[in-house]
Amino acid sequence: MDGSPNTLLELQDVTTGYGDVPVVRGASMTFEKGLITCVIGSNGAGKSTAIKAAAGLLRVWSGRVFVSGADVTREAPHRRLGRGVAFVPQGRIVLPEMTVRENLELGAHILGGDRQRIEEAIARLVTLFPIVGKRMGQLAGTMSGGEQQMLAIARALMTSPSLVILDEPSLGLAPKYVDIVFDKLRELAGTGLTVVMVEQKASRALSFSDWGYVMHTGQVVYAGAAQALLGNENVKRLFLGEVPEDVRLLVEGEAGHA
Repeated sequence: MDGSPNTLLELQDVTTGYGDVPVVRGASMTFEKGLITCVIGSNGAGKSTAIKAAAGLLRVWSGRVFVSGADVTREAPHRRLGRGVAFVPQGRIVLPEMTVRENLELGAHILGGDRQRIEEAIARLVTLFPIVGKRMGQLAGTMSGGEQQMLAIARALMTSPSLVILDEPSLGLAPKYVDIVFDKLRELAGTGLTVVMVEQKASRALSFSDWGYVMHTGQVVYAGAAQALLGNENVKRLFLGEVPEDVRLLVEGEAGHA
């Protein structure tokens, strides 16, 4: 890998998809330590597919994936978790018939039953997510949608990862909980956690992030500082599904002039 020593995760010319249908085509992205990075684009652009490949949930057809400089292209998701890459799936995925505590403990499976580390992780996360602490004995399926999303994020953080990938963290949430989720992610970033998220609320995501990628038809078409992308007229049009004829990749040097 030729990236910066600050690069935690890198997709290098990745192509992947489902069955024999390519969804992501030659996508390259780098995710730097300590930054919040969003991946945005229209429905079907390949955003979620790209980050699933980054997390090891989809096989990379061609190209490579690196974590902290190590080639993990063929590694299973649990091995990437062991390298510090956690994943929060779309849709507030919790085990509804298990308690909140049991869901959290499931997130700590790679700790090998080390009770001290598990309890320390739970104590840390209850401080970050007080509502989770108040619901420890409650069945996860009886929580509100916003509370379930908090639990899903907390569960992903049980192993103290260095980077967390979130797929549509605000999907289906009431506005109140959208605000809470974004506030919590900002708080987590303040602790040094690197945050990567796919998000449909594009303007909100860019306003919240340090860096951004815009995808269209499986390719990265814009990349740069989030505030620069937020002010780019072509990107604004792309949000609305109208892709300009002169779509081109914005590299870092160009982003400041967008």
